Amino acid sequence: MKSIKGFLIDLDGCIYRGNQPLPSSKEFIDFLHKRSYKVLFLTNNSTQLPSEYVKKLRNMDIFAEEKEILTSGVATALYLKNWKQKGKAYVIGENALKEAILSVGWEIDDNDVDAVVVGLDRNFTFEKLKKANYLIRKGARFIATNPDKTFPQENSIEPGAGSIVSAVSSASQRRPIVIGKPSSYIGKIALSMLDLLPSEVAIVGDRIDTDVLLAKRIKSISFLVLTGVSTNEDLVKSKIKPDLVFNNLTELLNLLENSL
Repeated sequence: MKSIKGFLIDLDGCIYRGNQPLPSSKEFIDFLHKRSYKVLFLTNNSTQLPSEYVKKLRNMDIFAEEKEILTSGVATALYLKNWKQKGKAYVIGENALKEAILSVGWEIDDNDVDAVVVGLDRNFTFEKLKKANYLIRKGARFIATNPDKTFPQENSIEPGAGSIVSAVSSASQRRPIVIGKPSSYIGKIALSMLDLLPSEVAIVGDRIDTDVLLAKRIKSISFLVLTGVSTNEDLVKSKIKPDLVFNNLTELLNLLENSL
């Protein structure tokens, strides 16, 4: 614990559910800032830009800067830019994902594209599935912002980007390149933004299959909070085990206050 200098922190199901902040989320972030720990919010949700997340957090009285937020949409745009300086993508996703891709110099089109990018799209249709299937079978690279099949809202668990990715994968019979958690690709970007070694970073999140698995892959410590998707029952069944488990951020904050 004494070696920790920074935190990668999930948002949905960890800091809030929908528009409802979770217990001690403000106090937890305030504690980290007060102790001068480096903080990066790392979310697989591609439906908002970092600037929009800043506003959402501030509405919950949680302070964050744009440079402290990395989304799977931004990471996907960086991947495209590193692959090809200029290109065309067919995008199944919402405006924030499209804006991130446009911001790196790529075009968005639905014919003769280099890549098909799939993220969370709450207006997903059969026609979009049909188009993605056609373009991937024609040779476009299949890229997924993240594999999360669900994401937590205030009082429910709703379908996530991974559900749409699965549909496209099933239709096209192709596996995607995954950019978001638990891919080490987004993990390396996050570590670079923190300018820390993996051993100096703790990952805090609510999902075993993304947050905890990412920690294992990049060799960081993992703190699982049971306020989102993963449950105690999931823990028993999973071969992937977090380093520490907490019912909520209040318990994690109490531990940190007494040990850091």
